[in-house]
Amino acid sequence: MKMAWGISMFSGEEIVEIALQIEESGKEFYEKALDYAESDKVKKALAYLAKEEEEHIITFSELGKELKGNFRPNEQYVGEYGDYVKSLVNSHIFNMSKVKDLVKEIKSDKDILRFALSFEKDSIVIFQEFKNAANKQGAELLEKLINEEKEHIKKINELFG
Repeated sequence: MKMAWGISMFSGEEIVEIALQIEESGKEFYEKALDYAESDKVKKALAYLAKEEEEHIITFSELGKELKGNFRPNEQYVGEYGDYVKSLVNSHIFNMSKVKDLVKEIKSDKDILRFALSFEKDSIVIFQEFKNAANKQGAELLEKLINEEKEHIKKINELFG
């Protein structure tokens, strides 16, 4: 994994890069957690979630190409609000801890599911803020990805049962 993510200027490219890093971290976590999963149900869900994150990586890469040079985040991304978004990015579970360190803490399927829930929830909060900064096309795409992450949360919660 790359060094910790950081946002400084809120350029379209920077937002897409952080989104890519978030999805890459998720994919890495789901793939590594497979080795620790106990039940077939959790293993199957992890494989599905890793594939989903891979699709999101492709989507964000495409968005990055489309936005290059013509994305201007709205003006609210200055001052205190910008600091708020930076702190969201900095406190994302996979930014605070390297995935390989988190994986070492897995003792059970419940641990995997807890980390997965944190990842998905943190990602939604950040993508929601990025959506607020995006142009119409970017906002529509981010809304679709947010809805997919919400579906992931439902799927993960079902496994807790």
